[in-house]
Amino acid sequence: METKIATCATIISHFFTDPESILEALNLSGQGVLYRSQRIRFPTNTRLAVYGDSVTTHYLCGLWVRTSLTKGQWDQIRSSILSNENLARVGFQTGLDGCLNLNPGTAVISQAMMATTVEAILGAVHLDGGDQALASVMIKLGLTSDLLVTSTILPFVRSVL
Repeated sequence: METKIATCATIISHFFTDPESILEALNLSGQGVLYRSQRIRFPTNTRLAVYGDSVTTHYLCGLWVRTSLTKGQWDQIRSSILSNENLARVGFQTGLDGCLNLNPGTAVISQAMMATTVEAILGAVHLDGGDQALASVMIKLGLTSDLLVTSTILPFVRSVL
């Protein structure tokens, strides 16, 4: 599991101070995790995924509220960035699927499994490093919107000019 943690950390550019949260985030097995030559029982990543979903929505909404974008635009941004389809696509494209601790015999990682894992990883990042770490990883993974960036920056630029 150490190699998988290191690979995940490299992909997301976040190196965990406490490995427990990332071990849980990558765990889809009820069998436990082999870590430092010991089998350790961790819950599967579903709880961290719920947390990750919440903190990513909070982060993006915090950007949106500083813009003049409509609620309809917010709904569209949120659903496109945080949809299970998009989260799974990001997970597979970046290679995060190679970092998972799976049940023996699991041959295929479904889109739902990958999306849940990406949410769990984001939750683990937030627990480990806070808001700034979460923002950095979301940007690194492309989980942002040009509308949020442009609409947040432009009012500031206009006020400076």
